[in-house]
Amino acid sequence: EAHRLSPAFVARTDLEIKQARGELNRSPDEIIDALPKEFDLSDPELFEALEEGAHVAVEEGWFTKQQGDRYLRVLHGQEEPEQHLTSFDLITYAANLKKPARRTKECWEDALRDFLRFAGVAHPTAATKQHAVDYRTQLLERLSSSTVKTRLAYLGGLWSVLHEVKPECEQIFAGLNRRIRVERKLKHEFELKDPDQWKGNPDHVAVLRIMYFTGARLAEIAGLRAEDIQDDRILIRPSEKRSLKTAASERAIPIHPRLSELMASLKTRSGYLWPFLHQPSTGRWGANFSKPAQKIAGVNPKDLRDRAATTLRLNGKNEAMVQRLLGHTPNSISMQYGAVPWSELQQAVGLL
Repeated sequence: EAHRLSPAFVARTDLEIKQARGELNRSPDEIIDALPKEFDLSDPELFEALEEGAHVAVEEGWFTKQQGDRYLRVLHGQEEPEQHLTSFDLITYAANLKKPARRTKECWEDALRDFLRFAGVAHPTAATKQHAVDYRTQLLERLSSSTVKTRLAYLGGLWSVLHEVKPECEQIFAGLNRRIRVERKLKHEFELKDPDQWKGNPDHVAVLRIMYFTGARLAEIAGLRAEDIQDDRILIRPSEKRSLKTAASERAIPIHPRLSELMASLKTRSGYLWPFLHQPSTGRWGANFSKPAQKIAGVNPKDLRDRAATTLRLNGKNEAMVQRLLGHTPNSISMQYGAVPWSELQQAVGLL
């Protein structure tokens, strides 16, 4: 029956099939904007069929009367269709500007895919402020406040890029995070045994020991290569299989005296020191490491990083020192200027 009516009806039927398969999710307005690209409007028979298709779409309730009128205006060349930006284009623009870690880019993609599916549109440029507000409501009904803030922050960053690329597009996520209240959990206090007393898998112990005396992230240490170890420092830098969280994460950390023997032995190896800690499906390093850490050190890997920051602050080290050693992104313009002397970094590491 669909094939008998008109090519426009065929296109709509095919679209419904693709939507059901999750292959495509275009709104009526996006379908209208795609008319000049997807059909040869110079063909009189096709043009007539498409024109008839507009009336069918309105009668069947697929289009509103206003959308049907716009369909005809675009079809007759009386109105220019909107030039939509694809999700791929937006992610590419954002990645080129921000140089994100692989995990961050994946979070952008997941958040954008979920939002567009909720909004029922295929292109970011077709989403509206009301879509964003309704999406926030839906997220708050099923996720924690902190998770919702993070999801909206990812989308807000993407729409800031979209607004730069296409100024006529509204920043639909602006301000949506402002009123979401998150209860901050206090950091729990814990006592650590001396690393010399840790027992367990030697490779796991080595990773945790390095984290203890550097304050580095788990992924940064788990993805170390032998060539990242120098005579007096550990180089935290991106590699083929391991990106870094931010540009500030790339740094050199002095080798603590109690790590000298371990680092000297690791330096004699080649390539990645612990390739088994890499999860190819996600690209993550150190996944599922919490259980070994709890068994060996009695804490989560993140706790070792918290301990380093706390130790430095309790010993009077300023935030510039903490930021430089732990690889944090500067939180103010002034923090981006100046340098931290190597001798000061060595002294800070000694406190650990």
